[in-house]
Amino acid sequence: MNRCVRMRRWQRSFMFILLTLFIALPVYSSTDEVLQARYAGSALYDVYRDDRLIGTHTLHFDQEGDLLRVDAEMNLQIRFLGMFNYRYLYQATERWRKGELQSLEVRVNDDGKETEIQMQRQGDVLRVSQEGKTHEIEIEGTLLTTNHWNVDILSQQQVINTLTGRLSTLNVERIGEIEVPRGADERVIVPHYRLGGDLKDTETWYDEDGRWLGMEFSARDRSRIRVLSRQIGVDR
Repeated sequence: MNRCVRMRRWQRSFMFILLTLFIALPVYSSTDEVLQARYAGSALYDVYRDDRLIGTHTLHFDQEGDLLRVDAEMNLQIRFLGMFNYRYLYQATERWRKGELQSLEVRVNDDGKETEIQMQRQGDVLRVSQEGKTHEIEIEGTLLTTNHWNVDILSQQQVINTLTGRLSTLNVERIGEIEVPRGADERVIVPHYRLGGDLKDTETWYDEDGRWLGMEFSARDRSRIRVLSRQIGVDR
């Protein structure tokens, strides 16, 4: 009898611990449909360099048959002393099936210098084509990209770097809270994270529903670049 009583008490204690964990930790659903609905199909961000507006960043989510297609574009223009302009255009297309990356295409025009990266899933590897060369990335568990729209990046130890075509390590830590815009008419206080690892200079934030609200990082000239939410659910 005493053994049965102890067993029931242990079971109740164990269930209490599980319930406490599920209540304490944010849980996000990551099905393709939920990810698309989270942003109402699209999102628009403003990009600042040392507090000066220099461009925009957009996300668009569409269904292609059984695939979720995500298009990301960053379009920047920086004027130096009114004498010349620096232009930067980043375009990426991801295709996902049931939470697994199927393909990735990246095109960058860095003030006239063009680069392109293509990735295609083949079984348990991603085959990468870059500047006439190929290599493979082994897929172990979930692999996300540095397009940042998926909040699950906060629980990852590595990520596909869309600028290098390689894996980058992560060591994510929460460094406090930050007040940022969520759309045009609202400001919210949300957790503030540093991605760490190979992306130690990148800070990012998401709201309670798992929507990406922006990030901050250093450019090559050490100026600070900040991406801030302007509108969630915008028309093309």
